[in-house]
Amino acid sequence: MNIETLLPRSPTTDGPGGIWRWRDILPLPDSIVPVSLGEGNTPLLRSRAHPDLPLFIKDETRNPTGSHKDRPLALAAGDAVATGARVMAVVSAGSTGLSNAAYAARAGLASVAIMEAGAPDSRVAPLAALGSHLVEVDATIDRAIEALTGLRGQDGLYVASTTRSANAVQAEASRTIAYEIVADLGYAPDVLIAPVGGGGTIASIHAGFVQLLAAGRIDRLPRLIAVVPSTYDTLARALAAGITDAAGLFGMPAPLGGDTVLNKIAHDHPPDGVEALAALRESNGRVLAYPDRAAVAAVDRVGREEGLYVEPSSAIAWLALDALIADGTVNPDTRTVMLACGSGFRETEVVIAARPPTRETIALDQLGDLLARIGG
Repeated sequence: MNIETLLPRSPTTDGPGGIWRWRDILPLPDSIVPVSLGEGNTPLLRSRAHPDLPLFIKDETRNPTGSHKDRPLALAAGDAVATGARVMAVVSAGSTGLSNAAYAARAGLASVAIMEAGAPDSRVAPLAALGSHLVEVDATIDRAIEALTGLRGQDGLYVASTTRSANAVQAEASRTIAYEIVADLGYAPDVLIAPVGGGGTIASIHAGFVQLLAAGRIDRLPRLIAVVPSTYDTLARALAAGITDAAGLFGMPAPLGGDTVLNKIAHDHPPDGVEALAALRESNGRVLAYPDRAAVAAVDRVGREEGLYVEPSSAIAWLALDALIADGTVNPDTRTVMLACGSGFRETEVVIAARPPTRETIALDQLGDLLARIGG
């Protein structure tokens, strides 16, 4: 193979790639305008730590702003442009807020990130750098989402929240994760493990697999394993109680709650919980819950074992993996995919506060011995 073959002189693309290559099979408005920063087509990595298992990691940290949220916000931005909006607004100081800021800027629109008071500057500074207006409110995340959703239809406003009730267009984006997994593997996995907050992502991934099954492209639906914080375990309790509707879900007692480093997946009542519960039931799925401390410790483990720097809200999935290997759900005969949703670079301050890094001080003439010891 020569250079001319590897690098043809004619353009290799004729338009947006990434998730937009799936446009014709996504249930989207015909009017939507592609807005892209190169999201999607993230790598599916074979696990290095478990060579005896057919275990893969879908590395969503490779998206433009470092998380899977770039997929729905790309669709939201395209829909915002098509509908003549002037400002895109979300309730988030985290991944959704960052994606909203980036894709609004890419689309030439203003953006607003609404959040609870007290978000650290290190988390919101990137949003400000992308031109987002930062607004603090005296309410919980779930109440703020409800309030913003109620403003839909206001002149020039586009509510880009990543909940189906607020924005049905963006809710279809994570189907592309299912498409890409099947495109890379050639088949559907037996098990899919994913951190879950609002519930929309896992519901959308499931919808993608359902679509592929109906089309005859795959022969099974993956068993979904949702992983949640132990202090925000409403989804786990709802599945165990057999709840199937919004009245039942939102009528449940609030979880223990409180401050958590897993804030990106912390909801008293998951906004898309009904859809997530339906997906879990249809796939014979489970919900597993773990505490902050274990999730933070897992960040280092994932880094050492897999070479991936993920946020605690993604590392929590590895705790579920341990349990699933122990009970035999994940074994050499089950093909498993784990979802690494977000990069650790957005949460470094949180990780440092919870687990300060250790350092070793030596004299320069001891360097050779130290390196030999580490390498040995």
